[in-house]
Amino acid sequence: MALATITRQGLVSIAVLVAILWGCLFAERRLSRNSKMETYRALRDMRYLKLKRHVEPASHPLPASNPTPSIGPVLG
Repeated sequence: MALATITRQGLVSIAVLVAILWGCLFAERRLSRNSKMETYRALRDMRYLKLKRHVEPASHPLPASNPTPSIGPVLG
């Protein structure tokens, strides 16, 4: 004597819902993997741009000359 039975429609709805759940799981993993890859690319690009911006001078610049000549050392 069965207290409850699962109909064919019930089994089909369970199967559909399980398939949707697996689809959501795979989509979430793919989105997570893509976001990790984008984060890595962004950090790599930031590091590259920071190194690219750091420019070494070809030679040391000459010291600037004073526009007004001084008579002696200025103490003060």
